[in-house]
Amino acid sequence: MSTTPRRRLRVSLVGTEFFRGHGGIQSINRLLVRAFCRVGLRTPLALDVFSFTDGREHIPAGFPGAASAPCGMEVHWHPAGRNRAVLSLHLGGSLILRQPDLVLFTHVALLPLARMVRALAPRARVAVLGHGTEVWQPLAPRVARLLPQVDAFVSPSEFTARKLVAVHGISQDRVSIHPHALDPDWAAECDAAGRQHSSRCPGQILLSVTRLSRADTAGKGVELVLQALPAVLERFPDASYVVAGGGGDLPRLQKAVHRLGLDRSVQLLGACDRDALLRAYAAADIFVLPTQVEGFGVVFLEAMLNRLPVVAVRASATPEVVEDGNTGLLVPAGDSAALAQALGALLAEPERCCALGCAGRSRVERLYTFEQFVARWERWLTAQVPEAIYAARQGEFFALIPQSGPVIGAV
Repeated sequence: MSTTPRRRLRVSLVGTEFFRGHGGIQSINRLLVRAFCRVGLRTPLALDVFSFTDGREHIPAGFPGAASAPCGMEVHWHPAGRNRAVLSLHLGGSLILRQPDLVLFTHVALLPLARMVRALAPRARVAVLGHGTEVWQPLAPRVARLLPQVDAFVSPSEFTARKLVAVHGISQDRVSIHPHALDPDWAAECDAAGRQHSSRCPGQILLSVTRLSRADTAGKGVELVLQALPAVLERFPDASYVVAGGGGDLPRLQKAVHRLGLDRSVQLLGACDRDALLRAYAAADIFVLPTQVEGFGVVFLEAMLNRLPVVAVRASATPEVVEDGNTGLLVPAGDSAALAQALGALLAEPERCCALGCAGRSRVERLYTFEQFVARWERWLTAQVPEAIYAARQGEFFALIPQSGPVIGAV
C-alpha cells in the first residue's frame, strides 16, 4: 500500500467558546465540530479548533478530538482560557504549520485575527458566521474595516442575512444561509423524556427557556409574559408559568413576580442542568417566548421537537422558524394583550395545541435535523474550497491502490 502522506482538507474553526457557556452560540459551535467530523468520514479532514474562553479541562473526554479523532480525521484542540495572547500564539503557529484551506470564525468579534490569517496563510479562504444581534448594528471601526477581507459570510436566517447586506454593505453573493439544527444526542434524550410523560393528560403549564442575564432579559420577553399572565389567570386560574434559565437578572424578576402577586402561579427554576431542562419540556403544554431579538431560535426547535405549540412574536427571525397558525401563534411585538389572548386561545383548545405541536415536530424532522445540518455545511465547504476537497478525496482513493504488483487485466 502507498505510504505517501494523505492530502487532507485543512480547516481551522475559531470560536469564542464551546463548553464554558450554555447559550445558543456555544451549542452551535459544538454542533459545527460534530458536523465537520461527519464530513471527515467522506473527505479526509484535518480540523484545528481554537477556543478563546475554554480551558483544556472544559473539553469533555468523549467529545470528538478530546481524546481521539474519528476514523479518517485529525482533530486538534487549542483552548486559550480567556487569554488573547495565547489564542493568537496558537492560531499563528497553526497557520504556519498547517496552511489551512479555510478559516471559519464563529463570531464576528474574532475578526481582527483575520489579519494574521492573511499574513501567515494567504491562500486560505476566510469566512465568518453571523448569528444575530451582534451583526444587526454597525460594528466597531476596528472590526468593520476588516469585512472586505472576508471571503464568505454564513447566516442562520434570512433576516440576519438581510442585515449583513443592508447594514454592512456586503454583497449578497458573499452571504449563505444555513439554518441551525438540534444536537442529535439532545433530540434522543428529549424523545426518551417525552415517552416517560406520554400518558399525562393535557394541562395548563406555560414554559419559557432563556438566559436571564441583564443584557438579554428585556429582549427575550419574559416580563411581557408576566404582564399578560393576570389576564390569562382570570380565565384559567389553574394555569402556571415556568421559566427555566439562570442569570444575573433572576433576583429582579423574582421581585417582579411578587409585586404582581403571581407567586402561586410562577416558578422561576433558575439555571437547569440537562435532566431538569428535559423534564421541564416534557411536563409543559405550551412554549412561550415573545423575544424580539432572535437571530434564529434553537430554543423554538427544542420546543417543537417536544410537540409543544409555540407562542412568540412576529419579529426578527422568529417567523422563519415558527409558522404562524401551523406550528404556533405569532403576536405583535410588545403587545401583552395580544399575547394573553393567544395563550388563552390555546389553553381553551387542547386539541388545537396537540395539532400545532405535532406540526412543529414534523417541521423539525423535515428541516432541522443534524443530518440536514451536516449536508448543508458539506455543500457549503464544497463550494468554498472545491479544489482542496477534490485533492483530499483523490488522495484517499490513490492511497488505497498498491504501489507495485500485478496490473489487473494484464496478460
